[in-house]
Amino acid sequence: MDEFWHTVRGPVLEYGPRALGALVILVAGWLAVHYLVTPLGRLAVRSRFDPSVASFLVNSARIVLLVVVFLGVLQQLGIQTASLLTLLGTAGLAIALSLQGSLANFASGLLVLSFRMVRLGDLVEVGDARGRVAEMLPFHVVLVTADNQRITVPNTLLTNGAVRNHTTLPTRRAQWTLPVAPDADLAAVKEALRARLRADPRILQDPAPNVYVQEWTQDKRTLLVTAWTATADYQEVQQEMLEALVTTLEGLRRKG
Repeated sequence: MDEFWHTVRGPVLEYGPRALGALVILVAGWLAVHYLVTPLGRLAVRSRFDPSVASFLVNSARIVLLVVVFLGVLQQLGIQTASLLTLLGTAGLAIALSLQGSLANFASGLLVLSFRMVRLGDLVEVGDARGRVAEMLPFHVVLVTADNQRITVPNTLLTNGAVRNHTTLPTRRAQWTLPVAPDADLAAVKEALRARLRADPRILQDPAPNVYVQEWTQDKRTLLVTAWTATADYQEVQQEMLEALVTTLEGLRRKG
């Protein structure tokens, strides 16, 4: 037993403290991520700090902290991180050339935050993707669709293409296209439609609702009806008022 202890004593005394120190660094890193970074994100959301910037910075801080912990563990174990960093730098150059898209996504993410192109909670369209911004990460943005699907959109699509933001402005204009009979009294029809729109509290009175003739032929009349509403009410107004306007037209036909 004494001979075995003398055999292992040297390595244990040499590497034991290093392994224990590495374990301490790992635990400290885990605690920092769990008890500092995560609560910091929640605190930033509750404060006046922009939620989009908070989401981006918290995720970036988590990645940086994990890299620092990894390098600290290697240093504690006796691995020369200076030479390792030189090797990683050389390899990083080669990797960077092959990951130009990822670096471009990161740079685009900074631009999106700087110019506040989108924010958390915005309803946006990017290419074929449409949904609310649920999370902003260093390399991509996460959208959640109306039917609860999760879409990952690279940040470069936000800076290199057209982005339609449906919620950034306080008001929106809803519109409907309605056919009317050729012999209908257009003045009465227009006034009835305007009155129906004005009766709905979600419709703004300024700008006032309006009705235009969009198409006029011998056997067909088409009206374009427009009304402004708060952005928060737009979806419901667009969907629900169509039935109300059609009902108004049918009521006029029955009276006629």
